[in-house]
Amino acid sequence: MSALGTAALATLLATPLVCVAVHAVLARALRRLAPQPVAMLAAVAGALVDAALALAPGSRDPSAAAYALLVALGLGYTYFHFFNMSETARRIRILRTIHRAGTLAPADLEALYRTPDIVRIRLERLVALGQIRAVDGRWVLAKRTLYLAARAVFWWRAMLGFGADELP
Repeated sequence: MSALGTAALATLLATPLVCVAVHAVLARALRRLAPQPVAMLAAVAGALVDAALALAPGSRDPSAAAYALLVALGLGYTYFHFFNMSETARRIRILRTIHRAGTLAPADLEALYRTPDIVRIRLERLVALGQIRAVDGRWVLAKRTLYLAARAVFWWRAMLGFGADELP
């Protein structure tokens, strides 16, 4: 492998570390934003850093930068969902709640997950992210970012044959 190829590989392997470092800086600088957009910005910033490094002097192939950007965006996407899982997954919350309490009765855990509360919390998060808004007592899409991401995931699932019943 050439020195340039080794450097490109090292850059791509460092992408998760770049995401974490950028995320740490952005989380402190952008405290007013919800955690998910900050994580998304960190993932994109990490990908852009990788693409810029792939365009460093000595690289004459713009396709290498494009490839680095795509791979880094894929790694950033994974990073975002790993972070998002740590923020929102019910299983993680259940484990943390049990750990903090020492022991918990099943009824105590069930009280944490009343269906109206689950829907209300998710709606509040979508509002905080600017994805939905209330108009005349009804919810409407305000941005299409998460909707388009959901469509891409459904399309991908259908393409892979995992049985996406209905594409949004």
